[in-house]
Amino acid sequence: MNIPVTIIFEPLIPEWSFALAMLLGAVVVAISIIRYWRSGLLRALAVAALIALVGNPQLRETERTPLDDIAIIVVDESASQQLDGRNAVTEAAMNGLEERLGNLENIETRIVAAEGDEETRLIETLRTALSDAPRARLSGVFIISDGQTTDGNLGDDLALAAPVHFLSTGSDAETDRKITLVNAPRYGLVRDKARISFRVDDLGSGGAVLEEGGAALVTLRIDGKDMFSQPVPIGVEASFDAPLDRPGRTVIELEVEERRGELTTRNNIAVLPITAIRDRLRVLLISGEPHPGERVWRNLLKSDAAVDLVHFTILRPIEKNDGTPISELALIPFPQDELFIDKLSEFDLLIFDRYTYRGVLSSYHFDNIARYVDEGGAVLIASGPEYNGVLSLASRRNLSFILPALPVGAAVEGAFRPAVTDKGARHPVSADLPEADYWGRWLRIMPVTQLRGQTLMAGPQASPLLILDRIGDGRVGLFLSDHFWLWARGFDGGGPHAELLRRIAHWLMKEPELEEEALMLHGDGGTLFIKRRTMSEEAPQVVVTAPSGEERELLLTQSSPGLFEGRIDNAERGLHRAASGDLFAIGAVGLAAAPEFQNVISTAEHLAPLTQATGGGVFNIRTRGLTARPEANLPAIRSIRENAGSRAGPGWAGVLDRNASRIDAVRDRPAFPPYAWLILIGAALLGAWLVEGARARKRTD
Repeated sequence: MNIPVTIIFEPLIPEWSFALAMLLGAVVVAISIIRYWRSGLLRALAVAALIALVGNPQLRETERTPLDDIAIIVVDESASQQLDGRNAVTEAAMNGLEERLGNLENIETRIVAAEGDEETRLIETLRTALSDAPRARLSGVFIISDGQTTDGNLGDDLALAAPVHFLSTGSDAETDRKITLVNAPRYGLVRDKARISFRVDDLGSGGAVLEEGGAALVTLRIDGKDMFSQPVPIGVEASFDAPLDRPGRTVIELEVEERRGELTTRNNIAVLPITAIRDRLRVLLISGEPHPGERVWRNLLKSDAAVDLVHFTILRPIEKNDGTPISELALIPFPQDELFIDKLSEFDLLIFDRYTYRGVLSSYHFDNIARYVDEGGAVLIASGPEYNGVLSLASRRNLSFILPALPVGAAVEGAFRPAVTDKGARHPVSADLPEADYWGRWLRIMPVTQLRGQTLMAGPQASPLLILDRIGDGRVGLFLSDHFWLWARGFDGGGPHAELLRRIAHWLMKEPELEEEALMLHGDGGTLFIKRRTMSEEAPQVVVTAPSGEERELLLTQSSPGLFEGRIDNAERGLHRAASGDLFAIGAVGLAAAPEFQNVISTAEHLAPLTQATGGGVFNIRTRGLTARPEANLPAIRSIRENAGSRAGPGWAGVLDRNASRIDAVRDRPAFPPYAWLILIGAALLGAWLVEGARARKRTD
């Protein structure tokens, strides 16, 4: 402990008065000296003593305790530090550096860890450590890392006076291969193609691109299925067109073959989920006999701004046999060839609403409709009494083979409440429809023989009411009552007509959220959730592949009819893949493409600006491969003055000697007692009087 003494003034009068008194005193002294310098000097002494008395000089004694300087060691413990034995070098460097700093006098060492599974933020970690370290005591900062940090540009904001030294754990012989998406659209249009560009790079020491040339084999997968493998030139941008044949998410995967001796293969895979959306939903509605439900269909479809509706009503009765041409009966000539031959494939959905064969459509048109469905189109038939008989759609031989049920008699009249079947409770089209216990009654249903498909809703005696079926690549829906409009009118309490018809239409158009067989993954925090929707009583097996390549089979439990769920707690960070039969899904815990593994070659690029600004050094502490007992080639540590011209050099790193201390106590005491100043003033004035008296006597003599 040292006790330095300083002199301070605590004036007995206000500062402005004290300043004025000093000015007046100076004037008096000047006049006195001009008149007679001998007595003037004594009067000056009296004035000075008076000023000192009023200024009240104090002797301040300060007790100080010297404090240790602080050296901070930032240890990178991120995921990339686990590669190529960097973690062992890091541990050796941390222990050796702590020992060397401990050998210096008055140095306190603080070690902080920068963790990160998805990205490394060294500057943020250092900022947190500095918040608890007085800047006046900071003597130096040492960062032990591979140099890959995402916040290196924030180093200038620290405004450090102490040197920052970077100790690189990477090897000069590192190599790595990575694949980078250059043009990666996240959205596209159904029936369109998405242009995807990518580049394969081989990187060497410091992240420099290796100019070796050659090609690497790249495999393309779409929704988990291998499409093709092809050599791609390294360092050259390549591109391809990905087809978007269906709405929803399409997962594009590009995987490049492993390079011998590379650090990791985590960045050898690029995954791009593309969401395909429909530009406009084009619906063709063909109505037959006029009925109240026709207006419901039209209002429902027209209310959706994303739907382009083309609606025709065919009114010519079959008994009209007077030879009048159809073109003269119709206000608008019906473009049957244009609609059902030339442009049928442009429609997303074809709806027959109580359609009766009237000789307008030929067998060739029905052949084309069947072909349209088989190739991926969607047809919905909303039937009534016209579904039975020789003029019904079921009697059209060219069309009947795509129908899931055929009529067995006339419509059955009578009130009944539509009910969801067991399969319907598991199917997303009819599951969880609101207020099922309060649905209104319908008054008519068509009896049929079901050939195939899934019955989601039933009428009296469990007779089919709503059947959905898949034909080839397309889908068919059959509504066996024309009384859904009663729900729209609120009859007997009504029902969810709009939601039901919307779900049916969207299922027919293959909207992914309504698929009855689906696999879904999503991460929340550190947990991976798996959902499997199925029409089966038990969930099929699900195999989840972690980012590291580890596979795991999961047993799912049923949470609701048709929906099974599972979870993986503390899941590995990154992109997970799941497969269940032909289904494939991806889901990310944290970031899907973590920056931590995008660039893994050690580099000083991100931290060099900070080290240069503070006068620190960059040291490669591992220049050779690992031995059985890894050691770090640490620089020597020197204690230097704050104004030293160099703070680092070849083989040495400096820490500042800050001479910081803590004030423990402060005591003030008068420099002289007041009476001493008064005696000095009186003596000076007496002397001046005596000198002037002697001068006066001398003049008299």
